[in-house]
Amino acid sequence: MSRRTAIPCLVTLLPKLSGSAAAILLILGVATDAWGQDSSLEKLFHDAQAASRQNNYAQAEKLYRQILDADPEILPARVNLGLACYWQHKSREALTEFHKALQASPREFSALLFSGLAYLDLTDYDHAQAALEKAGQVNDKDSLLFWALGSLAMMHNDARAAVQPLERCVALAPDNVRCVWLLGSACAILAYREHQEPAVQAEYEARVESGLHWMEQHEPNTALLHVFKGDVLAARKRTHEALTEYQWALKIDTQWPDIHLLTGSLLRMLGRWDEAQAELKRQLQDRPNDSRAMTEMGSLYCDSWNYDEAVTLLKQALARDSNNYEANYQLGRSYLALEKYPLAIPFLERATKLKPEESSSYYLLYRAYRTIKQPEKAAEALKQFKRLKALGS
Repeated sequence: MSRRTAIPCLVTLLPKLSGSAAAILLILGVATDAWGQDSSLEKLFHDAQAASRQNNYAQAEKLYRQILDADPEILPARVNLGLACYWQHKSREALTEFHKALQASPREFSALLFSGLAYLDLTDYDHAQAALEKAGQVNDKDSLLFWALGSLAMMHNDARAAVQPLERCVALAPDNVRCVWLLGSACAILAYREHQEPAVQAEYEARVESGLHWMEQHEPNTALLHVFKGDVLAARKRTHEALTEYQWALKIDTQWPDIHLLTGSLLRMLGRWDEAQAELKRQLQDRPNDSRAMTEMGSLYCDSWNYDEAVTLLKQALARDSNNYEANYQLGRSYLALEKYPLAIPFLERATKLKPEESSSYYLLYRAYRTIKQPEKAAEALKQFKRLKALGS
């Protein structure tokens, strides 16, 4: 089974991408016939826009609410109210406003996009995926959308799926350090995975080195640079060195998002379970609904044979992120260890669909089918396991 350090939460590292987030307020704020003859509402709207441009989102929220109290049908005010809430990290309130906007205009791009971002902030990845896919059907040329889709793929540890949207993001916003970093991290995972074809590995290695060189020029002595280096070293399985880089990042920026998740994941890989558990608990204190931290902690409980605790956390994680391979795999593994074979099968089957190239889930599925006396399914799972093992998976 492959392991990879966790990827930081998208929203806390949201890049300021030209042509996207900053422009939406201006696009939506164009005065329309919605104002009728009410110049006072138009003035409130312009004042709210001005407050947003000055990053005074609390004032903008107040003004937009005044507008909507007077006329709840003004769509630009509704969407901008959602944005004002979102930038104050009031994601649930933002979603309430975006949902109202989408009821009136189901293809409102900004409401769909920022609904996806708000769901990501709440680590509700299933709803985030749905919202972002709908946004992509409306507008497939927005850099922030591609950043979000690439980040979501990385949160699922699916670097291959992440590369294309992140490449689009970099093409649209070539000077954005966050895009360069995440694309470089995805390429590192692909470059250093086991049994890689030499030509493919060389291509990805070159892209990683190019990204690191670019980052050293544009972000010297920053937490972001050390996190990037840590990601690359983790992909190369130089775990101790990766841990050092993450620790340097924490010294530079003690509030760096998800640093406890990153270090906890590495400590788990090193078998330093008590330290890993402390870091992951710290992450869950900061973000109680973080399904990535739940999955990592559940996996740690599996490693230490505490399967009952693992089941509780992994079920919570899957309730928010059903497409998480690791959570499905580890929950199936836990039920298997607890001799609850029928309960294990759906999660192991899901794991094989999410990552059909991973051999370990097929082997556990073979054991489960064999135990409940389904020989044909057991034989097929064993066949797939042996095939993938022969390929080096």
